[in-house]
Amino acid sequence: MSDQSEQSTGDLPAGLVRFEVTVHARAQEVALDAVADLDLDRVPDVEGGVRLLVTPEEAKELVERGYEVRLLEALPVKPLDPSLVMDDGQARAWLEQRFQGIEQLGGS
Repeated sequence: MSDQSEQSTGDLPAGLVRFEVTVHARAQEVALDAVADLDLDRVPDVEGGVRLLVTPEEAKELVERGYEVRLLEALPVKPLDPSLVMDDGQARAWLEQRFQGIEQLGGS
């Protein structure tokens, strides 16, 4: 049931989404550590689960492997806002500010 009026953004097809989800073990024999085997970016969730950003296919695979997957939000896939990307000079300045006053060992 996709909206036919959606437009493509750059090289990305219209309507492409990822889901922010939490993953919980449904059965004792399914260890949450096994989520690491799926090579998905994850962070701990405050409720004891694992929080992920997944495609619909990855969510389906998690369910098929015996996990409970709770969808939190549908996020459209789109190009990164260029204003969020630092150039080398900005990154260097940020690092110098963060490490100001720390003695440098070795190197230049």
